[in-house]
Amino acid sequence: MHRWDTDQGHVGIADGSAMDPQVETLLAAMKRDGWVTEDPHAHVLPHLRAACEARWLLTGERLLEDGVYEVEVALAGECEGVDVHRAAIRLLSAIAEPVFFVRQSEPGVFDCVTGVVELDTPGFKSHGHLIRLIVK
Repeated sequence: MHRWDTDQGHVGIADGSAMDPQVETLLAAMKRDGWVTEDPHAHVLPHLRAACEARWLLTGERLLEDGVYEVEVALAGECEGVDVHRAAIRLLSAIAEPVFFVRQSEPGVFDCVTGVVELDTPGFKSHGHLIRLIVK
C-alpha cells in the first residue's frame, strides 16, 4: 500500500524515535494538573479572530469541561480549490507557542496542543492550550 500519492518505496528511511524526547516532554507537561491555562476567550480567541481576516468566519466557540477550547469556523467566500487542511493549520499557527502540535482527527476537525514547556521561555512556567478547530 502506498503511503502517499507518489510513494514508490513503501518503507521509510528511519523510525521516529529521534523526536521521542521532545514528544515525551510535551506529554509529561500536559499531564500536570493545571497545565491548561485559564480563559481561552482572553488568551486564544483574539488571536484567532485577527487571523480569520477575509478567509474565515468564526461561527462559534466554547470551553469544554476537559479544558478543550472548541472553535467553529467556516470558509468565507469562494471555497473551490482551497486546501482546508493547510488553511486550518495556517489559522492555528496564529496561536502557536514554542510547542505546537496539530492532528486532523476526522474530516474538518483539527486537534491542536500549543504551549510552553520547561526551558522554552525563561520567565514563564510550563502552560498550554488545547484547541479543537471545527471547520464547517
